[in-house]
Amino acid sequence: MKFLLVPFMIIGMFVSFTAALIAMLFLTETVTTEEELRALFLGAPDTLEVVEEFRRSEDRLQIMFELAEEYRALQEQTYQEAERLRDSLAAQRTQLKALEDSLLQEQQRLGMISESRRREVQEHNLEILATFYENLRAPRAAEILQQESQLSETAVAALMTKLSPRQMARIMGEMNPDFAARITRIMKEQQP
Repeated sequence: MKFLLVPFMIIGMFVSFTAALIAMLFLTETVTTEEELRALFLGAPDTLEVVEEFRRSEDRLQIMFELAEEYRALQEQTYQEAERLRDSLAAQRTQLKALEDSLLQEQQRLGMISESRRREVQEHNLEILATFYENLRAPRAAEILQQESQLSETAVAALMTKLSPRQMARIMGEMNPDFAARITRIMKEQQP
């Protein structure tokens, strides 16, 4: 029975202390209404907010720095998304040009277009692809060009000759060594 009385005693002491505290707050006129008492215990918004003109310039600089960091992070995220979309577009464009090349070869086989017209269209397609690959990151460009479902090795070699020497070297450096060797051999054979 003694053990049951101890918790009741603790609870009773807490309630009596709380009642005495509330009575003292009202007697000393620290609070005059129930709303003030509620605000005191639950917390109220700070009414002593410093007016903007009295803030220190260091505080304003900190706020500006935080905003700049937020904008930088947002810009970086936007840049990464744009780069991902550009890579995807390059892959799709390469696949489309490969299909178009296959169609041109079939049209030539069927006698619908001449060899010179087919070469002219292929040359134009390579120029368009070269502008895409000139601005593409080398690892992604190498990855796309090495896919078997994309361009033939001959077309990849022709495309590489259209690129600037710097971009061609970057892309070749990212390629599988065997694939890069085959492309180099084809490029050498294509030279007049």
